[in-house]
Amino acid sequence: MEKEKKFLPLGSICVVEGNNKKVMIIARALAVKVRDKTYYFDYGASLYPEGMIGDSLIYFNQDNIAEIIHEGYKDEENKEMEMNITKWIDQCPFPKGDPLNLK
Repeated sequence: MEKEKKFLPLGSICVVEGNNKKVMIIARALAVKVRDKTYYFDYGASLYPEGMIGDSLIYFNQDNIAEIIHEGYKDEENKEMEMNITKWIDQCPFPKGDPLNLK
């Protein structure tokens, strides 16, 4: 089992490597179909302050975060969700996606 991984809470705002635009995390541990193959990503985000445009999300992983601007709200429910996400990732049948290969 991977070391306990800490996920940023929903509502967190960060900057992803290779970009200077802020994004807000609105989803965690997503399975995404890319060119007929399914991958998982740590986070799904929307642009900040614009919000979601259409139905497209920005997918990235913890190691793609260049800067954390603001951490979202955390409580005991979030801690429990982090444990569930970690369990899901440990058992996930899909490989981790590379956001640079989404283009």
